Amino acid sequence: MPAFFIRSDEIREDHIVLSGDLSRHLKASLRVKVGESILLTDERRRRYRARVADVAGPGLTATIYDSQEGPEEKWPSLLLAQAVLKGDHMDWVIQKSSELGVRSILPLIARRGVVRPRPDRLAGQLARWQRIATEAAQQSEQWEPPRILEPLDSEAFFFSHPTSQAFILLEHHRGTGLLDVALPAKAGACIGLAVGPEGGWAREEIEAAQEGGLHSVTLGPQILRAETAAVSAVSILQCRLGRLG
Repeated sequence: MPAFFIRSDEIREDHIVLSGDLSRHLKASLRVKVGESILLTDERRRRYRARVADVAGPGLTATIYDSQEGPEEKWPSLLLAQAVLKGDHMDWVIQKSSELGVRSILPLIARRGVVRPRPDRLAGQLARWQRIATEAAQQSEQWEPPRILEPLDSEAFFFSHPTSQAFILLEHHRGTGLLDVALPAKAGACIGLAVGPEGGWAREEIEAAQEGGLHSVTLGPQILRAETAAVSAVSILQCRLGRLG
C-alpha cells in the first residue's frame, strides 16, 4: 500500500484522525477494514505505521504502532523544468519523474511548444498536476511530494533559474554526456534540468540558455520522444546522485 501524505495536525497522541479525500479514498476505493495497517507520512518527514481502528462515519481513525524519522538528505535535490507537452504526455512525465524523486517540477512555455496553458484554466491544471505528482510520490513511498510550480517562459527560466547548477538537454551530441558532466555533491544544492517540447528547443532558446549559464548535456545520438528523454535523464541523474541503483 502507498505511503499516504497527511498533516501533522491530524495526529492526536497515538491516533491519527483522517477526513476528506484521503479518508474517502481509503474507505471507498481501497476498502480498508478495521485491523488493517496503513502507512502515513507527514510534512515533518515522519512516517507512521498505523492500524485502522474505526471506519464508521465520514472519517477514519487509526492507531499508531510504529514510527520513524525520514533519512537525512545526502544528495542535491532535482528540479525538472519541462516544456509543456501535448495530450497526456505531460501527465506521464510528471507521474514518472515524481516516482523517481524529483523535488520540483516547473512547466516551461517553450517557443515550439504545441500546448500553452490557458490563464482561465491554469489553477485547475496546476491542481490536477499536483494530484498526479502527489499520488505518484505516495505510490513510490517518497518522503515528501514534489512541488508543481507556476508555468514560466523558457527564456525567463534560463536567465533566472533558482538552482545551484542547471543543464539544458540537447540532441545530436550537442553537449557533454549526462554520465560525464560534473555534478554538485552537497545536500543543500539544487540541480535544474530543462527538457524541451516535442519540436525541440528553438535556436534562440539554446542561445539564451547558454547566456544564462546552463550547461548543455546530451543522452547521445538517439532521437527520443520528449517524455522519454525527460524520464531517461532524470533516471540517470538520480542514479548518479545516489537515489537509485
